[in-house]
Amino acid sequence: MLIGIFGARAYHQWDYNRKVESGEIRVESLRGWMTLAYIAHTYKVPEADIRQALGLPASGNVDRSLRVWFKEAGIDPIVGRQKLEAELLKPGSKLQPATP
Repeated sequence: MLIGIFGARAYHQWDYNRKVESGEIRVESLRGWMTLAYIAHTYKVPEADIRQALGLPASGNVDRSLRVWFKEAGIDPIVGRQKLEAELLKPGSKLQPATP
């Protein structure tokens, strides 16, 4: 049973990454539970660039989620998300903003 559960989780993660790379999932899928390392890996953006865009320390607290980073750094979640989206959508990125 555990093998099935972890197998399903692995499949969903693989499928999610495939959809991000193909452009099917865009930055609008960002969630508060995501860590900077997870975002960097998933969206193929250096974590250092994400930290710089959000005005965060260059290293440390790797297990913090976006929600916690925003709270601890005093960043308004809407403003923080906008800065993060702008970083992820820089020229040369495979990601595209959602079309209405």
